[in-house]
Amino acid sequence: MVPVYNGADIIAQTVECLLQQSYSPAEIIIVNDGSIDQTAEVLSTFGQKITAIAKSNGGPASARNMGMKRATADLIAFTDSDCLPDQKWLARLVAGFGNDSIAGVGGRIESAGTGMIGEYIDFVGFLNPQSNQQGEIPYLITANACFKRDVLLQAGGFSERFRRPGGEEPELCWRIRQLGYRFSFAQDALVLHHHRQTVYSFIKTLLNYGEGTYILGQSVPDYRLQSPGRLLAQKILNIRSVIHRIESDKGKIGLKKAIMFSLLDYLKDMAFSLGYLRGAYRGA
Repeated sequence: MVPVYNGADIIAQTVECLLQQSYSPAEIIIVNDGSIDQTAEVLSTFGQKITAIAKSNGGPASARNMGMKRATADLIAFTDSDCLPDQKWLARLVAGFGNDSIAGVGGRIESAGTGMIGEYIDFVGFLNPQSNQQGEIPYLITANACFKRDVLLQAGGFSERFRRPGGEEPELCWRIRQLGYRFSFAQDALVLHHHRQTVYSFIKTLLNYGEGTYILGQSVPDYRLQSPGRLLAQKILNIRSVIHRIESDKGKIGLKKAIMFSLLDYLKDMAFSLGYLRGAYRGA
């Protein structure tokens, strides 16, 4: 299932990757979330090979919910309109459901192109499932994830309070974990992603993630930041972290990349904190 908004220039590549899967999907559902470009026309060229659903714009969470309700298969795999799933992507996700306690399986996300931002995101594993201190995976990224349909319905689907990307995935997965399920990671289930390739777009994404975390923290206290304003001030003043990161990484990736990656780390933390404060200001 793929939500898309104004993706006319890239959605065809995503659909072609889904049509070429070694494990043929029972259905390919694309939800056009109120696009105002030529997305609908591009989708129409695939005819009955896909199920294209049009709706008014409501954000990725609402688009996924609509697609989820139309799906008929026992498992629902998600990716995004700026992603290119590997040919064996679906087969490897499906193989990850080893027992009844697993509600979802996530895979690896890497950059589809070149550029310093994409290299940084890959280097830190920003979009890949991360284990917590207990060795468990708290949530999956829907750019590369597959869930049991009945569990998604049991949990109530994605919260549509999240109109922008960021926060809707950990919130849903938190509710699924409260039902007693867990998640697993399929290292070889690969999706290539067109990472944000400018500093501006990268910061914009982190602002949205920060705001989404504020919304998430209203219902899940574990995600609530204490004194976010003071935390932001500390991050701004903590220039030592940049220097430490350079010293730590220059032997692995070279001095130039170590400098750039440490600066991106610095910007990432500030943008996320500002996004959190923006959410609090808006009463999101």
